[in-house]
Amino acid sequence: MKIATIILNVLLLLGLVPAIMGAMTSPMIFDSGQNPNLWRVFITMLALPVVIIICQIISWIAYFRQKYDFAFRMSIIPLVNLILLIIFMFSM
Repeated sequence: MKIATIILNVLLLLGLVPAIMGAMTSPMIFDSGQNPNLWRVFITMLALPVVIIICQIISWIAYFRQKYDFAFRMSIIPLVNLILLIIFMFSM
């Protein structure tokens, strides 16, 4: 579990750069008009970098306290946000 947690944390930190770029360009989805589905995508895109950063901090704290199972579970939370973003984008 320790190695899986480290690998997942490194991959999420690498994914933080595209998440920030996506959050910066997310207001452009309203160029074609407003829609309730667009608001879901917008909020999810803005929340993704914040969720990654918060979950990484909590995960590393839990990892150094040798609570590896909790650290792994905290590392999975941003993946849930990413799956929701994909579902919202396909539902438009």
